Amino acid sequence: MSLKVTVVVPTYNSGDVVGPLIDSMKRQTLPAEDFEVLFVDDGSTDGTPDRLEELAARDPLFRVIRLENSGWPGRPRNVAIEQARGEYVQFVDHDDSMGPEALERMYAIGARNGSDYVIGKVTITHRLRGAPQALMSRTRESVTWRTAPLHDSLTVHKMYRTQFLREQGIRFPVGHYVGEDLLFMVPAVLRARSVSIVGDYPCYFYLEREEGGHATPDLLDPASYARNLREILDALLAETEPGPARDTWLRRFWRADMVKYLSEPIFPAYPDDDYRDRLLQALREVAAQYLTEGVYAGLLGLERPRAALVRAGRTAEVAELAARAARMGARAELTGAYWHRERLRLSFDASFTYGGEPLALERDGGRYLLPAALTEGLGVERVDVSEELTRFRVDVLLHNRETAVKWMLPRDLDVVWEEQPGGGVAPVVRGTVAVDPRRAAGGQPLPAGEWDLQVRVLGPGLDRTTDLAVPGGAPAVPAGAAAGTRVSQAAGDGVLVLATQTGVEPSPRAAAPSVSVVLPAGEDAELLAASLASLAGQSWPAERFETVLVADAVQAVPDPLPAGVRVVRHEGGGDRRDTGAAAARGDYLYFLRPGDRLGPEALERLYGYGLEHDADVVAGRLAGAKGRPVPKELYARDRPAASLAKDPLGDSLTADKLVDRAMAQRHGLRFGPDGRPLREQEYTVRALLHARRTAVLGSYVCCSYAPLAKAEPVRPGPFYARLRELAAVADGLTVPGPARDRLHRRWLRVEVLDRIGGTRLAEMAEADREELLGQIRETLPHLSPTAAAGLPARQRLALALLAEGRTADLLALSGWERTVACLPLLRSVEWRDDGTLAVAFTARPAADGRPLELLAGQDRLSPTGLPPELRGRLAAESLTGAAEPARATAVLVLRERATGAQYPLPTAYEAVREPVPADGGAEALDTLAVTGTAVLDPGAVVPGTVLGDGAWDFHVRLTALGWTASARLGSGRLPEVTDALSWRPHPDGSDRRVTPYWTTPGSDLSLRVGRPKPPQPRQPAPPRTRNPLARALRRMRGSA
Repeated sequence: MSLKVTVVVPTYNSGDVVGPLIDSMKRQTLPAEDFEVLFVDDGSTDGTPDRLEELAARDPLFRVIRLENSGWPGRPRNVAIEQARGEYVQFVDHDDSMGPEALERMYAIGARNGSDYVIGKVTITHRLRGAPQALMSRTRESVTWRTAPLHDSLTVHKMYRTQFLREQGIRFPVGHYVGEDLLFMVPAVLRARSVSIVGDYPCYFYLEREEGGHATPDLLDPASYARNLREILDALLAETEPGPARDTWLRRFWRADMVKYLSEPIFPAYPDDDYRDRLLQALREVAAQYLTEGVYAGLLGLERPRAALVRAGRTAEVAELAARAARMGARAELTGAYWHRERLRLSFDASFTYGGEPLALERDGGRYLLPAALTEGLGVERVDVSEELTRFRVDVLLHNRETAVKWMLPRDLDVVWEEQPGGGVAPVVRGTVAVDPRRAAGGQPLPAGEWDLQVRVLGPGLDRTTDLAVPGGAPAVPAGAAAGTRVSQAAGDGVLVLATQTGVEPSPRAAAPSVSVVLPAGEDAELLAASLASLAGQSWPAERFETVLVADAVQAVPDPLPAGVRVVRHEGGGDRRDTGAAAARGDYLYFLRPGDRLGPEALERLYGYGLEHDADVVAGRLAGAKGRPVPKELYARDRPAASLAKDPLGDSLTADKLVDRAMAQRHGLRFGPDGRPLREQEYTVRALLHARRTAVLGSYVCCSYAPLAKAEPVRPGPFYARLRELAAVADGLTVPGPARDRLHRRWLRVEVLDRIGGTRLAEMAEADREELLGQIRETLPHLSPTAAAGLPARQRLALALLAEGRTADLLALSGWERTVACLPLLRSVEWRDDGTLAVAFTARPAADGRPLELLAGQDRLSPTGLPPELRGRLAAESLTGAAEPARATAVLVLRERATGAQYPLPTAYEAVREPVPADGGAEALDTLAVTGTAVLDPGAVVPGTVLGDGAWDFHVRLTALGWTASARLGSGRLPEVTDALSWRPHPDGSDRRVTPYWTTPGSDLSLRVGRPKPPQPRQPAPPRTRNPLARALRRMRGSA
């Protein structure tokens, strides 16, 4: 196809309403030679095709096809699918328009992802149509109906891959057909292998028209509409299997295409009872034929009595319920306004109203019921919402008063329950939204204009939208600016209106810094000097951060102090970091240990990442040192919205993170008395659990650790007493579930199992060992059993042995586990034509130098190196979760030798089970092998820069069967792997080289990056000296 896009516009007696669409097509940034606008006229009688043909004669961008009248847009669109010359087709109604960059953006994302169709953000200039704002709230490169709620957007005004429609035979019904979009979209959504969403730009505009359009009748014909619905639902059943997914779709059709017409405000507005009855009976019959009990079981709150009345065919009661529900509204009022982290924060209270008063839930024992006035006398049960109280929430939209463009704002919400004078409690959503002038418009700066805030209040079966009101006595909204955009309050006649002005010169920064680095002076001047040097080398301007150096009352400090360093004297027995935090002035705190060194761009990147994602806590990538390992999985990638429930945040409970200072003050975060065990973990756990949002910057090494200093070990008694207290703190801030279990599981692994693993337990004196095990046994009941159940099999076995007091078996298991390792085999290493290095390898989990065995065909370990009883008990424990053999992974990691920084390489891997040859009568066993191929791109392996000079080593990181082990790669390799390795030019274009080589004496694979050493001039051999005695001895030997 010679064109990228064909814009398809069905027309019928369009007159002047097509003008805005034509203008919007002429303004498209997609070059005119890359698209066409195809008008397909459905037999207009007002001269429309003549005017369009005149346009096409003047401008080759436009093309016109004339058809006999079919009465509906279906046939014109079908003809256009066959006649389109574009790789994609975009359907547009004649009375709508598109944003100037719409076609360019939509085509680009569709072509980039090979998407079968593309959804563009829509804007609606009237209140007769709704839009799925949540679905379009951000750009999504590639989704399917299984990964995104695509059933929320079943209008046809999208961009489709032309060949997809042709190959799949997806067409519109021909002739008068209400719901033709649905019949077209059901197979399109369910068959699409990839769907892209442009959520950061308003692509499609539904324009308001006073005279309405020919495609939407005022009244549905009940019989024909029911017939169409049956055809649409038959199409759905043909594309799906029975089950929850189909039920979700059927609920969507019930809400949007059936009960919508039987609810307020539509149903009471119909002209007579006879029509209402005919429509209800027709839709009731469709529902009875297609909707299952599973569909009805998923209905919420007020949806349930409405469904019960419809199913019973009680038209009068359905109308009465609609009339009563129409008295329900919503109220949202501004309660506070302030600037924080370069965002305008607006606090508000929002709630439902009934008859103008707050909607009060009535309490009946432990139950919460919607007001009796809603359902009284209708022959249905009171609406019990006790199990749906978490459904009360709000969405807040920033709405441009001129263009009607809406942007969903990030919000933080809590629900409070306010006692009402007449009895009952009103659910009030107390929230804060953040208006970010830099990014509020889909990641772009807000354009100039006036904006109001629309608050959509949601509850169980309840949905109302209102404007954010400014009641008398409400605080004034302070003006502020960020990134050249000024935001201020404008006159709003009782509602909040924000005015934005662009191109504003930045005002001078306030004296307060953005980040305060809290650095205890410590007792080692060299360590302190290393930390201060890393702070002096920051890329950020000095005024953006301060260093709070905390020294004891009479402690000497460097003189002179580096610029930006402020000394705070510490007195008393508390933690020095608390003293520093109390004196800090920055928006964020960062706690740094003496000797630890920040990367040159650390503060600038951390603050920028936190600002971008509005995070209360930002964890930056760490580089470990002796005695101070760092988590690898957590920092393997950037995580803009991390949580304890779904991310391994619990693996990093050190305090070297950005922490919002206002949040820390609000929740009283402190390290507590100096010397108290686990105080840093408690501070970090509290910070993570109080944080509204946590971000992880994994693409840059922010802090490199100094080696662990020797310290007096804490006795088991005080240590585990504190661990029990810490678990209680976490339990008080969480509910049972993934977040709590991840924390408890972390403590089980690190503070229990790691302390009895390796050689530690075996090398202890017997009294010390019993003291330790006794304290652990006392602690285990305080840790979640569901957390323990999520541990790998051998750790579950270790906990069982510990609880049973079987110390000898525990020692035997620990001794065997010390031998678990990764056995890597290098299969090939070669440069590719594109300048990347491909490395193929196999990795096997092993113990005692031999591959670990599993029961054949089962996810159970059966290692021959264990004593028989332990082997049997281990075989009884199933490998679950990430320990399942099929989920084993192997990643090649490039490690910078000088800094210890590690960079995972893109690795394609596959886990394969290999049978072990068995003697007659022996149990059948398998071993596990993970084959992988990694690709090293010297220009991209280190995020944000090219590969730096120095030596780099290859490590295989194997995660399999519940273990993670790493090993150098290269000493074990296939015979065909050549000893001769060649270099390639560095991607920066200089004379530097990237040279693979074999180390000596280990013969492992490494890289050397840098300029080649210049050839050394050959030195002349030293002159031979005469030695008469040696000459005489040689003559004597010769004559003997």
